[in-house]
Amino acid sequence: MNRLISSSLCAVLGTLVLAFVATGCGEEDSSARPDPPVQVAGPDLATKDGSQARSMPNIGGTSAAPKVVKTGPFEKSFDGIHFAIPAGWEEVENPTPDFVDARYQISTPHGPVKLTFSSNAGGIDVNIKRWIGQFQLPPDKQPTVGALKVDGVSARWVDVRGEFTGGGMGAVPVSSGLVERMLGVAIPLGARDFYLKLTGTDAAVSDIRDAFREFVRSARLSSGGSSGK
Repeated sequence: MNRLISSSLCAVLGTLVLAFVATGCGEEDSSARPDPPVQVAGPDLATKDGSQARSMPNIGGTSAAPKVVKTGPFEKSFDGIHFAIPAGWEEVENPTPDFVDARYQISTPHGPVKLTFSSNAGGIDVNIKRWIGQFQLPPDKQPTVGALKVDGVSARWVDVRGEFTGGGMGAVPVSSGLVERMLGVAIPLGARDFYLKLTGTDAAVSDIRDAFREFVRSARLSSGGSSGK
């Protein structure tokens, strides 16, 4: 009888030891497994022209439309110059006020175009050269640079199209078959010149070229003003 009890007790103890070892091994295997990879969000595609607020959406890109602040018609004044914003033109959030004074988006039959207002002391010739240098021009489409009167002052009008290769506008993928275009205006205002840049696909910019030219001509210069009102 004692031998039988001893054998049973040994069997029970052996079972408990095996269960403990098995459980311990399982925990060790579990702790050795690497944690699942953490999903890291990719970079924000909205750039700031820009894009994305964000700046205005890249041409041919996937970024959402920027938040509209105000829709024309309304008056807009900057230091030394005043504009009458036409009906339907939308002022949008401006994420880079240190570089751009105001941003707009304008609908056309061939899609939206972007318009920026800015001023700096870099010099008109330098800025026009930089604008043109941002495009890879096809052999049969050279830039046009001419004069445009704004309230009696001789401004510079720039028309350039091709493949955009510089920052700030949002390039159209070459495979899209679309040609980009920029209409730029440089208005001398003394120490700091004033600049307007209208950008988009060639077809969209062509839709609004004449209206934009008349809009620029209608600007009024002043000795002062409240920037951004």
